[in-house]
Amino acid sequence: MVALAACSSGGQGGGKSNGAQPPAAASFAMTPKSGATEVAPAEPVTVTVSNGTLSAVTVKSAKGDTVDGTLSGNKWTSKGKLAFGSTYTVQATEAGKPAATVGTFTTAATPSGSNSVRVTSFNGDGAAYGVGMPIVLKLPNGGLTDKAQRAALEKALKVTTTPPSTGAWGWISSSELHFRPQNYWAGGTKIHLAVDTAGVSLGGGKWGRTDITVDFKIGRDQRLTADASTHRLVMTQDGKTVKNLPVSLGSPKHPSSEGTLLIIEKRPTAVFDSGTYGVPASSPGGYKTNVNDVERLTWGGEFIHSAPWSVGQQGNTNVSHGCINVAPTPADWLYRNLQVGDPIVVRNTGSPVKANDGWTDWTLSWDKWLEKSAAGAVSTG
Repeated sequence: MVALAACSSGGQGGGKSNGAQPPAAASFAMTPKSGATEVAPAEPVTVTVSNGTLSAVTVKSAKGDTVDGTLSGNKWTSKGKLAFGSTYTVQATEAGKPAATVGTFTTAATPSGSNSVRVTSFNGDGAAYGVGMPIVLKLPNGGLTDKAQRAALEKALKVTTTPPSTGAWGWISSSELHFRPQNYWAGGTKIHLAVDTAGVSLGGGKWGRTDITVDFKIGRDQRLTADASTHRLVMTQDGKTVKNLPVSLGSPKHPSSEGTLLIIEKRPTAVFDSGTYGVPASSPGGYKTNVNDVERLTWGGEFIHSAPWSVGQQGNTNVSHGCINVAPTPADWLYRNLQVGDPIVVRNTGSPVKANDGWTDWTLSWDKWLEKSAAGAVSTG
């Protein structure tokens, strides 16, 4: 009897279980899901594990390229962008065990033609601009007309400034967009632009192809006013008047463009030729002239420049073909001190500037500017 009792009390050979369950097996999960196709190259790859400890992850393309990533706790996240048109295999290791294949996925095919949306920046690293200067981006191999696609691109563009401001992207055309603040930049503002569009799906089969960064600043707060009725050009620096010059604007037959314009470019010399708009230099009203100290205001051919031939009319009569004529000595001073992006308000010509004949962003109120944006206002803080 004692032997039988001892044998049955060990819980073996058909006796009752003590209730213990075997540990659950480790389970891996990944994004994108295994088997996914048309994956955006900008989409991060993540791997997690439950019922275990994640110790390593390898993501490798069919060509053998590996993807970098970081492990935090039980989650691994890829860094950087994937390649277009590639199949990737994901393997993960749970602590102390062999690597296991979690799954595979394939990225979207390499876009071509206008479906490959590239971005270039007019603004340059280390440059200094005036307080009216927009950020100018172009899409050189096509453009976007769909509002949702435009919004997707805008959201992949990050503007950070010191001090912070509020601004918005506005579409000048299907292939050009500008970013301007609600009010002029503060003098000395530092601006960082991050174009993070490579591998980003813009919808409708269009894909971003560009990652670039640009750092520049806003220089001194300089503003100009040119008045066709008083024949004066007034310039302020940091709110104080530093120049009040006699000038000659466009004649009644060739009035200067009225509105808020920006200095687009500066040239020490240029040749002005009426033949460029169909009037031969040898014909009545034609000309071909070498000029100095030139600042462009419109694409159509209006400039601030030195004009020794009209000094007698400067301050009393408007005789130019639309330019702002200045005497040689002050013209030289202006050339040395003006910045690309300095704003100039031209008044009392009776000829409003045509939209986009130059950087005419500031001819629009803030509300009108927002109508040009697909994603709306953003903070740059």
